[in-house]
Amino acid sequence: MKEHINIIICPDCDLLLPEKNPPLGYSISCPRCGKRLRKPKKDSVSKAFVLSLTGLLIYLPAILLPLMTFKSLGFSDSANVIESIVNFYQNDYYFVSLTVFLSAVALPLILLTMMFVISFNLQKKRYPSYLAPLFKTYLHLEEWAMTEVYLLGIMITIIKMADSSEIVYNAGIFCFTSLVLISLAISTAMDRNYFWRLIEYKGKPQNERAPVAAENISGVTTGREQNLTLCHTCGKVLSSHLEGQHCPCCGANIHNRIPASVSKTWALVLTSMIFIVPANIMPIMEVDFLGVPDRSTILDGIIYFFQHGSYFIGLVIFSASILVPVFKIIGLWILLLSTHPAATRYLRNKTIMYRSIAFIGRWSMLDIFVIALLTVLVDFGFFTSIHTAPAATYFCLVVATTMSAAITFDPRIMWDDCSKYQSISTLKTDTP
Repeated sequence: MKEHINIIICPDCDLLLPEKNPPLGYSISCPRCGKRLRKPKKDSVSKAFVLSLTGLLIYLPAILLPLMTFKSLGFSDSANVIESIVNFYQNDYYFVSLTVFLSAVALPLILLTMMFVISFNLQKKRYPSYLAPLFKTYLHLEEWAMTEVYLLGIMITIIKMADSSEIVYNAGIFCFTSLVLISLAISTAMDRNYFWRLIEYKGKPQNERAPVAAENISGVTTGREQNLTLCHTCGKVLSSHLEGQHCPCCGANIHNRIPASVSKTWALVLTSMIFIVPANIMPIMEVDFLGVPDRSTILDGIIYFFQHGSYFIGLVIFSASILVPVFKIIGLWILLLSTHPAATRYLRNKTIMYRSIAFIGRWSMLDIFVIALLTVLVDFGFFTSIHTAPAATYFCLVVATTMSAAITFDPRIMWDDCSKYQSISTLKTDTP
């Protein structure tokens, strides 16, 4: 009689592996592409519940209270997060205003509310039918909330204006910092796999994966070769014959590969290449001093920091605003060219690069958040004021298209024709 075991599938390279449950403090990674597959978290549900509740309580003060006040030559001005968005809207930068509103205000609140509802139900051992689609939506929206990037923008704004203004820190900045830390803590404490198994099995996690014969995964075997596919939302292993139907756990569409992944990614990458030109050559900010306007591009702002000795901040902005977008575009080009069956070299490194592109996408919004703060904090009438310039819209479009390109790209396509070149048999277990 053949021995049957439970299996998992790597979401990045489709490698079929025996399922293992690492102890607390350890994780398991795919030996072929390095993707972390499991890392159990202690008291994941209760921590998420407490943190989300705390985040909801502190949300309104963080968004509505003034962050800080700038004083210079008898003038003073303060602002909160909402005012920086209203300023974009009043100056007819509607797309920029919408982008900042969603990423810094709306989505953080939506995510905190969703996590509170999900963790509260799991804590009370309640499993209503809306729990799975709610958690699915949470995971899809999580990447687009950027409070931590906004906080870094606040820090850079402080450093930029420290020499020319007196800065008074208001209660809002401490509340907003706490909100960012809470949001990061939720992401760290949440065990996605454990949440899904609780939802799927109504509080009784089981190892009911698709069983296969042990001899079938003795070498390099992929889910596609065994007629199995992975739900990329909840991680459930399913039969490939269910393609086009809905996952019985989370309700997501089942597909062996993201439909039209390559063509969608090409379209988004080419679009971002078009937008990145005006984003860098057109002015992104205008400073009026005694009625004389002075427009500056992204590069001008970076040069300003280097000339004033703020080398670290200049390097941070240079990396986030110029290097990161260019790296994402070039990196996606390399990944797209690697979908050819003959392109089997350095696939592990390319897959790691794909994960890096997906992770750093949001940090390009840094310059936009800095401008959002400066336009409301430095408004001293005829003496001096700062305004948004046209490149801001193009820059937001570059961020949106490159992030979307990384989401639509399916890295498994690179691995589909290279299994015969690899030799893997065991899971790699990592310390934290």
